[in-house]
Amino acid sequence: MPSHPRYREDLTRTEILALLGAGPLNRSEIAARLGLGAATVTEHTRRLVALGYVRELAPQVSGPGRPRVPLEVVADAAYTLGLRVHPTHVVGVLVRLDGSEVERFELPFDPANDPVSQLADACAHAFAENTDAAAPVSRIRGVGVALPGVIDPSTGTVRLSPRLGWTDMPLGPLLAARLPVPVLIDNDTRASTTAELLFGAGRSHDDFLVLAIGDGVGMGIVLGRRVHRGPDGVAGEFGHVPVDPAGPPCMCGRRGCVEAYVADYALAARARELGLTEETLTVDGLRDAAGDPGMAKLLAETGAILGRAVAGVVNVLAVRALTVIGESHVLWPHLEPGFTEAVAAGVVAFPDLDVRVRPWDDSAHARGAASLVLAASIAS
Repeated sequence: MPSHPRYREDLTRTEILALLGAGPLNRSEIAARLGLGAATVTEHTRRLVALGYVRELAPQVSGPGRPRVPLEVVADAAYTLGLRVHPTHVVGVLVRLDGSEVERFELPFDPANDPVSQLADACAHAFAENTDAAAPVSRIRGVGVALPGVIDPSTGTVRLSPRLGWTDMPLGPLLAARLPVPVLIDNDTRASTTAELLFGAGRSHDDFLVLAIGDGVGMGIVLGRRVHRGPDGVAGEFGHVPVDPAGPPCMCGRRGCVEAYVADYALAARARELGLTEETLTVDGLRDAAGDPGMAKLLAETGAILGRAVAGVVNVLAVRALTVIGESHVLWPHLEPGFTEAVAAGVVAFPDLDVRVRPWDDSAHARGAASLVLAASIAS
């Protein structure tokens, strides 16, 4: 696998592994779950068994006909390392083939001070050769890096990341030159969308959206069981969908974007403007203040703005499911009333949108980054 592989279109093997991560299945069950032909499943599982990623269990006999042979994933046969890059720190997770965590760590980070060396150092302990290592270096298939901004995953270039202060940084090639394994770079929301495809909503939907709300607003798009990245990886900038050209300023330099209403900094600023608080509240502070009628009204209005924008995407793409992720997911009970009403009023074909809210912590984008490597390495 090259240092910056293009994301392969056929992720069948990766999806089989992810499916088996929930428990053993026979080939017929896999075919039914993924909508594949028996011959296709047989060929891919044969290859996975040969690689040592999957093993056969004892045959099961139930009635006439050939015994069914369950398959299970060999979770420790390979590992992937995922990093989530934040303006103040880096979170890393080492995961098995079934998506379960081996190790999690957090280190301080300064994006203006030789970031490549800092990220290489963050990976160093995972590649240390010692008898106590949880994951032998020979089994680590690659490193995924998830960060905010406009990323070209095919070249590993950070085209623009205002939060990190980077423009046209070839982070992928620079980091790959320091590490013994391939490196994949992608936008943090798309990384988590890959994990959702493999281990979440993708198990029941072929087309869905992932809405990330926190210090920014992003959207992951899955169509036909593929993460949509667009030319040069610029798809998914949902936070910069215009709502009102006379609206509040956005970090992108324009006014009235979705993010300028929904991001945590925007909500905190609006709360102060309305006199609901004298301090700049964190997400948890906004949640704790939601019992105040004025704050409840602000959050419901914000949910309605978000719902109208999401309804437009649903109408264009005809998706039926949405997963909500991000630090601001704790505000969802207060955003949801306005959101649901706006979606019901705005969606033409599928008003009953299947909305799921994922529990969130600071390592979630890192697990998404690890999923990037799982998807790319197994697919290739």
